[in-house]
Amino acid sequence: MLPFLMLALAVCVLCSVVAGLLSFGVARLVSAPVDRAIIWGGCTAGAVMTQLIAVLAIIVQCVA
Repeated sequence: MLPFLMLALAVCVLCSVVAGLLSFGVARLVSAPVDRAIIWGGCTAGAVMTQLIAVLAIIVQCVA
């Protein structure tokens, strides 16, 4: 079970990073300053990671 959880957590981190980079790109596309774009990207990455960990917790409870 532990290798599955580590792999699932790695996928969550990867998806969170991709979402943060997309958010940073969109912020720069609409001419936001770099510091504001970094904040938007970080907030998006944090929100996506929180949601994915919550979903992962539900899935682990259903499997175990």
